Amino acid sequence: MATVLFSENGKQRKVNIKEIKFYHAGQNTKRQFLSGIASVNFKIFAIIIDKKNRKITDNPENFSMLVRDLISDIIKWYKNGNIDFIIDRHFHRKIDQSEFNRLVTMEIKENLKYSIKDVDSQKNFLVNTADMAAGAILWKYRGKDTQFYDLIKENIVIEKVVSWPEIKRKNIKKIT
Repeated sequence: MATVLFSENGKQRKVNIKEIKFYHAGQNTKRQFLSGIASVNFKIFAIIIDKKNRKITDNPENFSMLVRDLISDIIKWYKNGNIDFIIDRHFHRKIDQSEFNRLVTMEIKENLKYSIKDVDSQKNFLVNTADMAAGAILWKYRGKDTQFYDLIKENIVIEKVVSWPEIKRKNIKKIT
């Protein structure tokens, strides 16, 4: 829960909101939020998927392929550190969430100290922060205004574009 200060007709008021969505936030809110990310040296790892005009079924297998690809890069960056992976709870059914977690852990080395937590972005400010950064990055790749991307670009450690067929190919090799 966040408290946001709004100004209307010269009057200020505080409003409690569950989370700030990039696509619903105003220009000033986006600018202030993303400037805050930049000021605290928040590290951003981003994977942009070129779907190649394909529809990608939203299931634990497909989502885990995307997350595993990004996790493998994060592990290379942090090498032997203790890593807490905090992932936006993508699935609401417990069985889907469990399957996703099982598939994601296939990428993580056994000797690495790590934890994986699926959390609700409305209850975790860090996930909401990642969502806002993702929105700014997506706008860049969709050819929209880059001013928000420009605010966080110095914080981006990894930003890579991969095709969906490439992700599938890499993951089929790992499983077989």
